[in-house]
Amino acid sequence: MQNNILMPGDSAGNYNKKWTETFDLKFLILWVILFVFLLSWTIIFDPNLFSAKEFFLRAVIKLFVMMVLALLGGMLCRHYCNTDEKGYITTSKNKWFKVNYTRKIQHFAAYLVPLLSPPTVPLGILPHLWESLFVLFMFLVLIKPIREFSKFFMLQFNSLDRPEDRPNTLKWIILGNMLPGLLLITVFKQLFETHLHLPLLASVVVLTVAIGDGLAEPVGTYLGKKKYIVPLWNLKHRYVRSYAGSACVYIAAVLFLLLFREQFANPQEFWSAMILFPPVMTFAEALAPHSMDTPIMMLIGFYLLFGICAIF
Repeated sequence: MQNNILMPGDSAGNYNKKWTETFDLKFLILWVILFVFLLSWTIIFDPNLFSAKEFFLRAVIKLFVMMVLALLGGMLCRHYCNTDEKGYITTSKNKWFKVNYTRKIQHFAAYLVPLLSPPTVPLGILPHLWESLFVLFMFLVLIKPIREFSKFFMLQFNSLDRPEDRPNTLKWIILGNMLPGLLLITVFKQLFETHLHLPLLASVVVLTVAIGDGLAEPVGTYLGKKKYIVPLWNLKHRYVRSYAGSACVYIAAVLFLLLFREQFANPQEFWSAMILFPPVMTFAEALAPHSMDTPIMMLIGFYLLFGICAIF
């Protein structure tokens, strides 16, 4: 099994396959279906949402911000790494700069930028779903025919294309990370708003995952001396994580619980969360399969925090 261990910088494949035979075409079809479904749902059940011009304007601005951050990450990759004739980054496990660092820029942006909603954001699950669709659109424009046609989009793709994830970078980001993560955020933000009347507490989980797990990889890659092995979800390869990286999750969980301390209804909720939430989130990140740690952490974190607040 030793030869199945992929280190940061190792290449696991290439993009020579026709895009119509890859996940890219399926992603395009999926996004269009979701758009038509959401558009129909809004027209039938909540047409007034279309009059919330400020909401959609801010959604477009957030999308623009995420694309700019991805562009800057791609430019950083191009500065420190070579590219092949199509514009893909070439690297190795021995090179000090890794795409793993810039990938987390989009990780931060995709989960944190949508949290920057104004107080006047329309209530209900529909606005959350529209925001999620906008986030997915940012990745839709990075499918193979678009990125290989335009350097602008290839630069954005460079910032997230870890060589050890090829040729499944986009597939794993969408199916193993963004889609389940955004759906969990949408559902649990609604639950925290309607059942607990504590909408801001959902942000504790999102921030812990976005910041804690986001820093875990670059910190572990650069500073982590003691490593451990985790499998991919399909067990074809194994990947390396570090104890230093996992510690980032614990620290982030403690810090964000303290930051949102006033949002808890009583001291029992807060101290129960302080005792249980950080170690549980740390173990969830440490034991989750590669490329699926984000939704697993969110699912466990949301259930745990919601359960604590519901009990006390």
